[in-house]
Amino acid sequence: MPFSPERTKEIQSRIDARLRSGQANDWEVSFLTNMAERFERHGTETRLSKAQYASLHKVLKLEGEKPAQTRAAADDGTSKPAPKRSPRAVQARPRSISVSRAITAPRRAVRKAQRQIMVPLVIAVGFFALVGSLFETSSSRSTPYSPSAIPTSQTTNTTYVYVTGTRVNQRSEPSTANAVMGVLSEGTRVEMLRDEGQWTQIRSNLGVGWMSSSFLSPVAPPAERPASQDRSLRASDVRIIDGDTIDIRGMTANVRLVGFNAPETWRPSCTAERQVGEQATARLGQLVRGAASIEFERVACSCRPGTEGTDRCNFGRLCGSLFVDGRDVGSTLIAEGLAVPYRCGRTSCPPPPQSWCR
Repeated sequence: MPFSPERTKEIQSRIDARLRSGQANDWEVSFLTNMAERFERHGTETRLSKAQYASLHKVLKLEGEKPAQTRAAADDGTSKPAPKRSPRAVQARPRSISVSRAITAPRRAVRKAQRQIMVPLVIAVGFFALVGSLFETSSSRSTPYSPSAIPTSQTTNTTYVYVTGTRVNQRSEPSTANAVMGVLSEGTRVEMLRDEGQWTQIRSNLGVGWMSSSFLSPVAPPAERPASQDRSLRASDVRIIDGDTIDIRGMTANVRLVGFNAPETWRPSCTAERQVGEQATARLGQLVRGAASIEFERVACSCRPGTEGTDRCNFGRLCGSLFVDGRDVGSTLIAEGLAVPYRCGRTSCPPPPQSWCR
């Protein structure tokens, strides 16, 4: 629902006041931070679901906004009840029939009868014409084979193969010593340009490059992963929120990276946690900006069935893994002491693994 400028300023002001008051719990802090980002980005064009608006209304104790006409009437005091009409005023008056109308009445009756006949007739003719065109289309599809009828794209000698490894590097030249152009996931279809034995030259969305022939097959995997679950990204598509939360262009909500936990930067428990959290955030941004390839894999959140994407699951965030140059960013942050392993179950997550205030 679009908001008026006054309503937008009021909501932003109350969110800021609530966050600064120090009285909000962890859920309210995460929820209000998400709302603040949305209003900051979209302003009066911010769109909220009924559940989100109800939660925002409850947390901020907002008053209902009056319709513009009701407020205007209340301000100038001109709102008055509509005058009641006398029953006599709505009584139908008898119509007098003129002589000319009586003379032309038979002619009008004939025209009315013609319309009643012609309309169904036109509908019937249109229906039979449609059925005839369907039979004609069906017969044209069953015409005998003709080489001239083959689409141009099918007459070419283009050969496609499929990536069989889970995550396979595409390189600029046929050697493991050459630069990695990017990573392709299992089931990706690529064009085969040249087979050199152990290496095959291919064309993919990364461009023309080389891949080990052992990870390519002319047969598609039996169950390919949906494209929406895995995608290649550019650094400009990723916005870093903190050490384990990102925003990806085109996705409806922020993404909580899984498998690890980084220190909090918003309302940390101590100065030490805030400092390490800022280091983890900066390091994640450095990894993304300096990456030769970035891959995102969407995974299901550890929530009760049917709650993912709502405020009852992970504060409305989505879940996934981010791979930079073929390596999960979580493993890099863990190895550098900026995060710790954090594994969830199918429908719930354990308490935070450690305190950063020791």
